[in-house]
Amino acid sequence: MQIRNFSAAGLRAFGRTLASLPGEALFPCVLHRSFSAQSPVERCVCSGPVVLDYASGMSLLVLFGQAEPLFFYLDRIVQLEPGVEFAVAALSETCAVDIHLPSGDALRVVSAEPAAAFQPPASDLRLERLYTFFYQECSSDFYFRGERHEAYELVYVDRGQLHNLVGGRDILLRQQQLTLIDRNEWHTQYSDLPVNFLTVSFRAADDALSMLCGQAFSLSAAELSLLRKMLEENRQERYCCDYVESLLKILLIELLRRTQKQLPEAAPQLPATRHAEHQIVDQLVQFVSANAGRRLSLQELADAAHISLPYMHRLFQTHLGLAPGQYIAKIRMEEAKTLLRSGSLSMGAVAREMGFSSQQHFSRQFRSVCGMTPSEYVRSLR
Repeated sequence: MQIRNFSAAGLRAFGRTLASLPGEALFPCVLHRSFSAQSPVERCVCSGPVVLDYASGMSLLVLFGQAEPLFFYLDRIVQLEPGVEFAVAALSETCAVDIHLPSGDALRVVSAEPAAAFQPPASDLRLERLYTFFYQECSSDFYFRGERHEAYELVYVDRGQLHNLVGGRDILLRQQQLTLIDRNEWHTQYSDLPVNFLTVSFRAADDALSMLCGQAFSLSAAELSLLRKMLEENRQERYCCDYVESLLKILLIELLRRTQKQLPEAAPQLPATRHAEHQIVDQLVQFVSANAGRRLSLQELADAAHISLPYMHRLFQTHLGLAPGQYIAKIRMEEAKTLLRSGSLSMGAVAREMGFSSQQHFSRQFRSVCGMTPSEYVRSLR
């Protein structure tokens, strides 16, 4: 729906604009009509000429007679030729228009249509609320246990790389890459290298954003510029949230347009078996995170997902690139690092907290996974 300004060329087939109202002798009958944005829109016609003059509010003049109706913003006096079908709709909540008719003529209602058909299109992408916006600079032992929430979450890696375990998949983001995590999708993160990254969580009333989820986007120069402006703006005091929301919306639209161009006419659906595997891996990963503070056997993990040990081994190797035992050990040591960094527990207390039978056993396992002993790790933090 394109709303036009009046021009001689655009209006020629229907009538013309007037500098002033014609005399009462020519148009003695005046109808003062009020319109509501919720009321049905009446399509009218008159056997003689009609003069329309806006009185208040924001009025839309709809002219029929071509393949598609034409829409004009009614902000001046217009005279329509005899027999031209037209309608007036309210762009604002209400509007009023004076309709001048020749003596003896009357308006005839041809049809009535819903007001929504004559409203400007609503925004295709509506951001409802910005929850969080924060930039993190993390060491090589970064680990986030995981969460699930109702918001979309945008993750952008500014430096280094970041593993995002989302929905049973490992989305590895490298420098200047971005991913979007869907609503109510359980996710955890870790990095083997130092990493700087931005996290933005927000609520949006648009399911179309789901097509962006689960991908690693390498950003163009224009898209990177939007992200850098967001980071710069976040340091401002006034109107910061409004500005960041606007930039975020532009970035999401750019990604949506790019993705929609790349989609085939009928996008292939994820095979049912593949989708089921993602769900199982997601369940396994959550179970490991929830039980990282104790010794967890492979059989117990397989039983939690009601699958066999060989099948579980294949799922971990296929989707996460690690054997189940390696993944369990890695997550347990990431939890142990978190406790060691806090500095509130002794080495022996950390070993007991993580479910190890002795400090020596804990130290051997830590060195096997991390390449250094717990004591060496603590010294590296100083």
